[in-house]
Amino acid sequence: MQNSILYTLISSVLKRTDKDYVIIAIDGPSGAGKTAFAKSIKENFDCNVFHMDDFFLAPERKTDERLSTPGGNVDWERFNEQVIDKIKTGESFTYDIYHCKTNDYATSKIVTPKRLNIVEGVYAMHPELIDNYEYKIFFDVSREKQLDRILKRSSEKMLERYVKEWIPLEDKYFEACKSRKIADFSFDTTRAF
Repeated sequence: MQNSILYTLISSVLKRTDKDYVIIAIDGPSGAGKTAFAKSIKENFDCNVFHMDDFFLAPERKTDERLSTPGGNVDWERFNEQVIDKIKTGESFTYDIYHCKTNDYATSKIVTPKRLNIVEGVYAMHPELIDNYEYKIFFDVSREKQLDRILKRSSEKMLERYVKEWIPLEDKYFEACKSRKIADFSFDTTRAF
C-alpha cells in the first residue's frame, strides 16, 4: 500500500517535468527503510540509484571543523562532482565507492544515463545538494524501531557505535537542516516494513 502511494508520487514527478533527467532524494535516519525502498523503486522503474553511504568522508578529511558542521561527515563535494554534475551531461560516467570498513576507494561504478535518478541515504538532502532535486522524500522511524532494525541487520557492537557516534551526527543534521520540514513528502516507516 505505502509503496504504491510512493510509486504514484514518483510517476507524477516524472510526468510533471520535461527535463531529460529527474533526481529524487530519499533522506531519513538509519534504519528507516530508505535503501530497501530505493531497491524496490529500481525493480519497478528504469532508474539509477545512488547511495550516500558510498560518499562518507575519508579519514584524512575528517577535521574537527568539518565534523562540527551538520552533515559534515558526508563528502558532498565529491558527490556533486562525480554524480550530480555527471547526471546533467546525459553521458555515461564512473564514480568511486568509498568503503568505510577499509577506508579506501577500492571499487568504482559505471553509470549508464537514465531519466530517473534516486539519491538515497542519510544526508541526501544536504544543503549543498538540495537544489538538484525535483522531489524530496523523508522516511522517518521511531527511535525504538530504528534501534531494533539496526541491531537485526548489524551486531550489538555496531549498534553501540550507531548510538554513540552516527545517530547523534544524523540528529544534528536533521535538526539543523530542517530535513523533515523541507521534504515534499514525509513517510513514517515505523509500522511499514
